[in-house]
Amino acid sequence: MYKQERNITVLVIAILSTITGCLAILVWLFDISELKSLITSSIFTKFYFPLCHIVVGTILLYTQIRINKDRSKDLQKSEEKYRSLIEQASDAIYILDLNGSFTDVNASMCKMMGYSREELLRLNIESIVDPGELETDPLPKKMDSTKESIVRERRFIRKNGKIFTVEVNVKKFADRIMVIARDITDRKKMESELREAEVKFRSIAEKSIVGVYIVQKGHFVYVNPRFAEIFGYEPDEMVNSFKIETIFHESYRATANENVRRRMSGEIESIHYEAMGNKKDGTSNWVEFYGSRAIIGGEPTIMGSMIDISERKKAEEELRSSEQKYKLLFDSNPMPMWMITKDDQTVIAVNDAAAKHYGYAKDELLNMDAKTLRPKEDLEQQLETYRQEVSSNSVRIVRHLKKDGTIMFVHIISHDIIFEGRPVRLSMTNDITEKLHAENDLKSAYERIQNHINSIKDMAWKQSHLIRSPLANLKGLVAMLKDAPKDSEVFTHIQNELNRMDTIIIEMAEDASDHD
Repeated sequence: MYKQERNITVLVIAILSTITGCLAILVWLFDISELKSLITSSIFTKFYFPLCHIVVGTILLYTQIRINKDRSKDLQKSEEKYRSLIEQASDAIYILDLNGSFTDVNASMCKMMGYSREELLRLNIESIVDPGELETDPLPKKMDSTKESIVRERRFIRKNGKIFTVEVNVKKFADRIMVIARDITDRKKMESELREAEVKFRSIAEKSIVGVYIVQKGHFVYVNPRFAEIFGYEPDEMVNSFKIETIFHESYRATANENVRRRMSGEIESIHYEAMGNKKDGTSNWVEFYGSRAIIGGEPTIMGSMIDISERKKAEEELRSSEQKYKLLFDSNPMPMWMITKDDQTVIAVNDAAAKHYGYAKDELLNMDAKTLRPKEDLEQQLETYRQEVSSNSVRIVRHLKKDGTIMFVHIISHDIIFEGRPVRLSMTNDITEKLHAENDLKSAYERIQNHINSIKDMAWKQSHLIRSPLANLKGLVAMLKDAPKDSEVFTHIQNELNRMDTIIIEMAEDASDHD
């Protein structure tokens, strides 16, 4: 506003000066005697020029008064805005004189320190600074007002005596010092926790048997000793300038670079993949990566772990080879082979020999309930055997049913294994029905022979008494014959006893024929 009024004043002065100048020019150019006389007259000199000065002075004075008034209003508004900004600021703001005494404080400063405004204005800055810190790091006595503000940390003491840390931004002016302070207790706590977490992370990572890595801007910014060891490097060799793709085999580099790009761009948050690695000495290995995306220090970051799976890959290859051999043995075995789940007793694998011997098509047996192969009266026994664990080969004889209902006796050799993550029972069956029948026939024949032998023994025992009687008589007659060799009666008795013995033996032979 005052600029406009100043412009008006200048314009009025210019107009008056122009009028005066024009009158003078007219007088001298046209020799207007009357006008010249008027201008040079005492009246004009005494009244016109002083009047012009009075008018100009009045206008200038009025303009200056208006300018000062407007400036005062602007200054008042500026101070009100300044006061409002200070009072509404979330940070503590205070003004010190050059001796360090408080001259102004805002509400946030009062709240932070626990003092009222009046109490603070009676204090010096040294009253609220930790005495221990003042001894080791005293307040500066002189500050250069031409330099930029100083930002640093200080320990303050609240009214209740509690010490806390603040960050102060100090700026010195010619006649005062303005300070913006912020309570950074929580920040210091978080920084401490972060440092503690970093120490724990490094402590764990440095001793971990798993490789740990951090990637920023396309380079490793951290690898633990195990990560470097897996690829034959020292950790320092792999940090900062080392290209990530170096650790991958050529055939996997494009995939690895794409996986890094997708995580860095935020397309995916985490990934898990296997890749062939490239060691420092040029040899290859197999590694497995687990990595996720994070923001650290404002930078997209990949953090993850890695393990060497070369031995596992080798074992998997050996397992695949073993499975192929097993499958060949399973399928080509002339004996029926079965693989049955333990939980629901479903047939999940069977060879051609089993299908042929049991009278089914192979597809019919697959996914069949194994209980179909057992007589109903044997099902409880089957359920009980599947509830038991068989850690080594188990041998038993059970009854099975063919498709046509024929019952057969089978000799089963079984073993529990884990197949595709599921407990199953691997079994081989051998039909021994004919063998059992033959054994039963042989047993029956043996029993009959044994019965004959026993009968003969009984008969011999019975007949032995009959034979002993004539033998005893013959012994007595022989003794008598020694005393009287010519006694004809003795000879007659001997003949009779011999005939009786002959009759007994014939009867025994006839009895034996009857038993046959």
